[in-house]
Amino acid sequence: MKVSHVSAQIRSHWPFAIIAVIGAAFIFTNLGAGYLWADEGDTAVLGSNILKFGVPKAWDGVTFIDSDFGARENDQLVMVSSPWVQYYITAASFLAFGQNTFAARFPFALAGWMSILLIYFIVWQVTTNRWAAFSSAVLLVMSVQFLLYSRQSRYYALSMLFTCLLIWTFFQMKSLRESVFFALLAILLFHVHPIGIVPVGVLATFTLLLRRFAYQRRWLWLALPGIIVFTVPWFALARTGYTENAALVTSIRDFFFRFAQYLIECASVTPLVGIVVLLVVLLVHRRQGFGFLSSREQDLLFVIFGVALSYGVTMALTQRSAALWVTGTRYTSAIIPLSAMAAGVLIAKIAHQKVFVWISILLVFAFTNLGQITPWVLWADKNPNPENKIVAIHVPQRIVDGLIATGPLLFVRDLFLANPGTLAASCDFLRKNAGPGDVVVTNYESEPLYFHTRLPQGMKVTKEDSIYEIARRRHLPDYVFGVEQARWVVWRFNWDDYLGIRWADVERRLLSEGAKISDAAQLEETAWENRENIHFHRFAGRRYLFPQDKDLAPAHIFRVDWPAGL
Repeated sequence: MKVSHVSAQIRSHWPFAIIAVIGAAFIFTNLGAGYLWADEGDTAVLGSNILKFGVPKAWDGVTFIDSDFGARENDQLVMVSSPWVQYYITAASFLAFGQNTFAARFPFALAGWMSILLIYFIVWQVTTNRWAAFSSAVLLVMSVQFLLYSRQSRYYALSMLFTCLLIWTFFQMKSLRESVFFALLAILLFHVHPIGIVPVGVLATFTLLLRRFAYQRRWLWLALPGIIVFTVPWFALARTGYTENAALVTSIRDFFFRFAQYLIECASVTPLVGIVVLLVVLLVHRRQGFGFLSSREQDLLFVIFGVALSYGVTMALTQRSAALWVTGTRYTSAIIPLSAMAAGVLIAKIAHQKVFVWISILLVFAFTNLGQITPWVLWADKNPNPENKIVAIHVPQRIVDGLIATGPLLFVRDLFLANPGTLAASCDFLRKNAGPGDVVVTNYESEPLYFHTRLPQGMKVTKEDSIYEIARRRHLPDYVFGVEQARWVVWRFNWDDYLGIRWADVERRLLSEGAKISDAAQLEETAWENRENIHFHRFAGRRYLFPQDKDLAPAHIFRVDWPAGL
């Protein structure tokens, strides 16, 4: 190929270059600003421990970290219930950039940005239509949920990138080399998050049932034994952890309600409603002789819809409706770039080379919520209790937020504003007032509190925890099991009894041991520091797009003084 031809090809994609730069600005600007929230803290602490021990141990010689009552550790106190890829990637970033917030988030941010590049490339290769590829990239960059996932020190962005890459590799499988690469991607996806293996099952099924995918059958099934060898044994190793965080469906009725809740979560953060409308329009115009989808476009949409459906089935089988309300699409974060690709293909096809039509539809999808379920449920209950409902819908506080995509404006504004919460205030207080080695007891967000202060934490393992006897045999210090050596207590009263322990019990135990307790600080409770789910995300100025509980009990920091000699 001549250099001039290559140069012309590159120049023809200059609009996407602008979107890629904008996406990079959104994802990387002030990436290290703000504190880690609970799940990010888990990733950061275990990544840090890998640098010490080579494996993600819950005990680092100072503090025991586990939010699942010890269900995630084996007899060596190594965390086994969550796959390790995210922790090793974080450890590598710490090795390169130091142990700080930026380093904790950077590799995941890079994966998010690369997802933008990848979906543009995939759609361009499938459709040879720059409008379709550009539309997909724009919709992804304008998705606040995608941007929040990308700026988290957690597996979400890895799931998005590797899933898209897996699907593209599937379409290209024509040799043993590509089959091996597919297997490696599938194994990586599983060890990013177990649900990542779901697309592999979908693609394998398609090769058996659909003639259009018969050519890939040989190569995919050749890859399956290797995939099984490096994934299935992990289920046995991590059984207790998965049991702790899953709730298998017990009835067909419950399954459909859970499935409906998952659809609500997807339709709230992706243009699922708009995609359905565009498909209906295409079907109507097809009868009138309008150009329809090419075979490669149909293949891509088949795979996207198949993966989306299988995600819904998997989540309905394993997660309660109330849990889905809280976690949203984070276990299946790849649904966001996949839906962006589907929407991009359909928008370009509907436009049919008419610039005005294309731009109009793209603007509606990018800058309004009309393609989502949000504006169509503004009449629903704004304060649903998901524990007491069959399904619950997320309804914005203001009508304008339901109709117009105000999220991107708030997101861009927040790139340049400080947004400290209760955790930040707690860390700042302890850095100013706590001495080296002071033991801290807290009942919520212990992981980021430890990452940002590195103060030892007490009362991390109780007698009721499954890991208690093992931890005792490992001769962990006494402060790990109780409050007797505590100097500070950071108690988030909004989560009193969250870990099965109430402040009244802690206070009673301290007083019975002769301690003096003084209220050192009262902090406004802001819930999470940097929540990944847009339905619960706090923007600067205590701004939420969706209603939140306003009656949050203030947090307190107590100083504990012990009699001389204790």
